[in-house]
Amino acid sequence: MTAALGEVDGVRHVARAAVTADGLVQVSAEVAPDSADVAIDRLAELGIAADDLTLWRVPGIQPLGWRRQVRSADAGRQVWAEIVGRADEHAVLAGSYLVFMAAAGIIAGIGVVTGSAVLLVGAMAISPDLLPVSASAIGIVERRWGLAGRALFVLAVGLAMAAATAFAATVLLRVFGQLPEDLILAETMMGEALTQLGPGSLMVAATAGVAGMLAFERPGGAAVGVAISVTTIPAASYVGAALAMGRDDPMWGAFVVLLSNVTLLVLASSATLAVQRRSRRRASERHHTDAGA
Repeated sequence: MTAALGEVDGVRHVARAAVTADGLVQVSAEVAPDSADVAIDRLAELGIAADDLTLWRVPGIQPLGWRRQVRSADAGRQVWAEIVGRADEHAVLAGSYLVFMAAAGIIAGIGVVTGSAVLLVGAMAISPDLLPVSASAIGIVERRWGLAGRALFVLAVGLAMAAATAFAATVLLRVFGQLPEDLILAETMMGEALTQLGPGSLMVAATAGVAGMLAFERPGGAAVGVAISVTTIPAASYVGAALAMGRDDPMWGAFVVLLSNVTLLVLASSATLAVQRRSRRRASERHHTDAGA
């Protein structure tokens, strides 16, 4: 196994430890980020179970060493095992996720009824809906339908939470007399953009899906989640605010916009990931071919 692992381009310092009490042998190696998927595939071919593999990402500085000759094409890119592992984590309904979605709903709900673009941007910044959207795309591409279903459920619950808290915030504003009773949301600055489906909003949703998926594949890329939330949080909050105002016509328009945007987000994210996955597999095949030459 150590010889086969050492043949993978980008793998070095392969070491074999002593036999453990239960008859197992620990093997360690330093693996370049863009070679990790290839190394994992090679170990799988040798019958090594996924549960017996552990990856550590360790930052290092080698100004004159190996990395000058073997440089990763994208040092910030995560290996496929990391991406799938994170998807499983984000397909679980967590309390912190619901809290963030509730907070985003309150802020966006107030932004909708007051016509404040600043509040809407703030709500989008704290919304974590990039995570279940990306997890659902990974489930679809990997044909793990259970994962995709769980992620979509988490997304639906989160958006429902945002709508519910926007409803509650709007009700409180009305109780304390902070909103005029004759306010018609469809006639506000945000109304037309959030209630009428058009090619512009669809293009934004598709583009956000591509950007969000690429960001998900990189450490710290969740900041691009604002691109995802621009197509979800305002519309979800508009639904809750419209219900609180007692008028259902603009609510149904916002619901159609929200549903269409979410559909395009998932489709665009899945298409982007499928292209990325295919590229990774081709790279893996080239590594195998080079190693066997």
